[in-house]
Amino acid sequence: MADSRKGEHHANRAREMLRQGRLVDAERELRAAVASDPTRGDWMLNLGWTLEAIGRQEDALQQYRQSASLLPTARDPRLAEGLVLAKLARYEEAAAAFESTLKLDPKCETAVSMLIRSLALLGRHEEAETAYYLALHSIERPATSHLEIARSLMARGDVRRAEHCYRRAIAEGPTLVGARIELARTLLLVDRGAETATLLAEEFRRGAVPPPLALEAVRIHLASGRAAEAAQLLDQLARVEPSNPKLHLLFARALRRSGDLMRAARHGEVATRLAPELPGLALEAALLAVAQGRPEAARPLLEKEFDVTEGRERPMLTDRLDVIETMQALLAVGMPANAEKMFLARFGAPVLRGESGDPELLRIAARIAFERGNHHHGRTCSRRLLRLDPKSISAMHNLALLAIERRRYRIAHEWIRRARKIDPADAGLRKLRTLCVVKRVIDLLSGGRLP
Repeated sequence: MADSRKGEHHANRAREMLRQGRLVDAERELRAAVASDPTRGDWMLNLGWTLEAIGRQEDALQQYRQSASLLPTARDPRLAEGLVLAKLARYEEAAAAFESTLKLDPKCETAVSMLIRSLALLGRHEEAETAYYLALHSIERPATSHLEIARSLMARGDVRRAEHCYRRAIAEGPTLVGARIELARTLLLVDRGAETATLLAEEFRRGAVPPPLALEAVRIHLASGRAAEAAQLLDQLARVEPSNPKLHLLFARALRRSGDLMRAARHGEVATRLAPELPGLALEAALLAVAQGRPEAARPLLEKEFDVTEGRERPMLTDRLDVIETMQALLAVGMPANAEKMFLARFGAPVLRGESGDPELLRIAARIAFERGNHHHGRTCSRRLLRLDPKSISAMHNLALLAIERRRYRIAHEWIRRARKIDPADAGLRKLRTLCVVKRVIDLLSGGRLP
């Protein structure tokens, strides 16, 4: 009896110390309590929580398991065991612990959502789906289960169902931090960036967003063509994490796209000083050099970035705007073969051949085709572009240039005339007209027949 009272005294002192945040003192008191009565699984559970808070995960795990053996019908020791195993990336053991938790409490949403996550990370997606369906049956509003199965579906490339589950997670758990940002990233992957602005605005309206999620929101703004919104958000984040190199790299990108090249260069330099090996730095420096009209400075950077001779892989860009910018830079510095590979990887061969209703992609595909010497595809892309956009100067320019190369000068002159009616000040058209005249005169002097 005396030992039990002594243990209660230590346990009570530990609770007070935990309230005060004195974790080390609380650990000492809880160990004294457990030593006085080793049958108290609840004290062992509290000791495990304290050790986990201190950061001693393995010691905490031992306490949770001892607690579970002493409390065979208690849910919390098994749930705590599963959570710490998940932190340690021991997902097989974690899944078993969560399954044990659910046998005791089928309505424990934390256990079922973490079971779905653990199974998905193990690649056991069908079992994750089964756990999800059980959650739908047992839990009234399983918001986190919707969120976890959405992540599983994204890992499998099922974007349509993932979007549906993300939306259900948000509807049933409107306070879930980051769910709207994850949904926005999903929409971006299927080129629906215009729909992401509302989601991001709602995420920030609901309260503080952790810096890593806020940076992801910046990336989504940038990928959706909203450089001003990205810069505004970065300006706020810079006050919280001024030495984050990724932040400065994204700031450089946002400012470059906004046309503020001087400040973009400054942030690029800061990012380089903070993390010289940060992925994407060389590419951003190359894009800035192109924007400054210095292709000769951009080319070595792009050659290094796309060098695969030493086991390095090309940058894996997925966001449409990033890919388009990079392809345009590669074309600007005379690297059409790399631009073609990137185009094929992101948009596919049919689009490169002109089977697209996207004017922007058709413009790039036409330029790649002409620079790679494939005049047939270049003409197809330009013709289709002209049907979609009858005022496309680039399409008329391409068709005029092709006509000149084929010595069909009257046709070339007509394309130039049509384009100049739309934009008389276009410098490229003036050069093209001069080229047409010079080629025609050379043909006349050499006695060639003019078509």
